[in-house]
Amino acid sequence: MNFGQFLDKYNELKLKYPHPPPYILKCENSDYGDYLADCKNAFFCFDTSYSQNIIYLFDSYRAINCCDGDYIVESENCYECIDILKAYNCTYLNYCARIYDSHFCYDCNDSNNLFGCVYLNFKKYCIFNRQYSKDEYEKKVSELIGKRPEENLKEMRKLLPRFPVSVTNVTHAENSDYGNHVHYSKNMYLCFDAARSENCAYCYDSHQNKNCYDLTQTFISEFSYESIDSVTIHNSFYMEGCTDVYDSGFCEYCDQSHHLFGCFGLVHKEYCLLNKQYSKEEYEKQVKEIMKSLRETSSI
Repeated sequence: MNFGQFLDKYNELKLKYPHPPPYILKCENSDYGDYLADCKNAFFCFDTSYSQNIIYLFDSYRAINCCDGDYIVESENCYECIDILKAYNCTYLNYCARIYDSHFCYDCNDSNNLFGCVYLNFKKYCIFNRQYSKDEYEKKVSELIGKRPEENLKEMRKLLPRFPVSVTNVTHAENSDYGNHVHYSKNMYLCFDAARSENCAYCYDSHQNKNCYDLTQTFISEFSYESIDSVTIHNSFYMEGCTDVYDSGFCEYCDQSHHLFGCFGLVHKEYCLLNKQYSKEEYEKQVKEIMKSLRETSSI
């Protein structure tokens, strides 16, 4: 079977099976949402993994007790935040990392007790970028916090034009100059919204990966390529919606399996080609033939 024949049969195979309902994997009390994995008490959340007690979150990872946010990563007790990493007890933050007890801030990092601040690092007890004592800060914030959010946001935004816009937000990352929102990583090239990864390129919204290329919403994986919405895949390529799968390719919605090729919706399976069971030897022979044809086609 050449690659063209395989691809035709694979597309035919996918039409024979109903596609899964909302992709909710290993979740508890998380019925309203889609693309959720390892979540508990998640309501109206999407593209979120390893989180609990959350509502109205999108594109988040390891969030706890958070509400109304987008790209909330490794954060807890946060409300109305966007693009934050390791934040605690914060509201109305945008583009901040390693920060706690702060509100209405933009691009502030490694700080605490900030209110309405922009582009501050390693600071505390500041209001609209002005330094206060601890007592002065607490007294003034108790008054400001009672205002409508729109008023505080308006004051904060007045500060933004006074500062140059930073090109990227890459922190605690070695040899990872090209990309944005890359944290605690090493050797990353053109990656965006990625953390705790190593030796990866062209990855988006993916965390805890090693030696991977071209991933989107894929986590805790190694030696994988061109995959999306997958978790703990190893040595695999062209995967979608797969979990705990290794040594496989061209698969969708497969779980806890290995040595699958061109399969759809299989669980606890091995050595299957186009959802058909083979012996180890016959499987390897067939896949080798298809991959040889693919390489020949690609080299033309």
